[in-house]
Amino acid sequence: MSQSDWNDPSSLITIGITTFNAADTLDRALESALRQTWKRIEILVVDDCSTDSSLSLLTRRAETINGIRVFSNLANAGVAASRNRIIAEAKGEFIAFFDDDDVSDPTRLEKQLQRILQYEARFAHGEPVICHTARTLVHEDGLSYCAPTMGEREGRRAPSGLDVARRILLGTPLEDGYGAMPTCSQMARTTTYRVLGGFDVELRRSEDTEFNIRLALHDGHFLGLSEPLVTQFMTKSSEKSLKEELRNLRLVMQKHRAVMEAEGLYEFGIRWLDAKHLLLEGERLAFVKAMAVIATRWPSATYRRLVSSRRNLSLNLAFSKFHR
Repeated sequence: MSQSDWNDPSSLITIGITTFNAADTLDRALESALRQTWKRIEILVVDDCSTDSSLSLLTRRAETINGIRVFSNLANAGVAASRNRIIAEAKGEFIAFFDDDDVSDPTRLEKQLQRILQYEARFAHGEPVICHTARTLVHEDGLSYCAPTMGEREGRRAPSGLDVARRILLGTPLEDGYGAMPTCSQMARTTTYRVLGGFDVELRRSEDTEFNIRLALHDGHFLGLSEPLVTQFMTKSSEKSLKEELRNLRLVMQKHRAVMEAEGLYEFGIRWLDAKHLLLEGERLAFVKAMAVIATRWPSATYRRLVSSRRNLSLNLAFSKFHR
């Protein structure tokens, strides 16, 4: 690849990787990026003050492989701030985020780019577009399963706008609107991230959820690929706890309270979140009592949420087992 190729932003896809104490898995993630069939790439890695050998490993790789740029935070700032550094430094027209312990199929970038460009030409009319892929989740005990994403039906308009925000915050039913949308399987135009101001640095978890809500409120379209192009290894770390998930999701709801209040369901949403947390923590009796109160006060909303939640029951149980 010539130097002129790297200097032409329109020819590039930026692969963004944030890392913290991932020396055991970083090589795997880098190899996954380097094996992409779409060859016009740059790889940006932000080390968030790792205390292991992650940074020295990255430095060695950057010295021998063209197109890898490494940045190091001055203080541990969290994944949102690290991703914002990638957004600021990116030269590519598109950014695809990879996690430091995951593996992407070699065709991932090519297929996501094709999905975005074809959709933009037919349906977007200048509105922002983001694309996620389905994932294969692999737990440390060997449990493996496929997690779908939103907007997998091709050849039609994808879920978009306020409907997506309501789906995320309130569980409002939405056709083709079920499935997770984590950053590790995400790709969008660099301008999309920059116009929205990147990720919320106040959040240590659920920053991807909050970004998706904000994008939806800016009339974003949410495309998906049903093929699981990311293998996500569920590795445990200190910040991955049910308590931390609950704290950050509460912050997300507070930030977007207006969307929930417009439906008269802010308190319902908070109580539902708390009840779900009890279930995931294994507090079944407390969960039943909490649900009884919720169902009495908001019977219609409770029924709709229970029906929609059935789709994610197995994923939530696996999520609970992972965190506990």
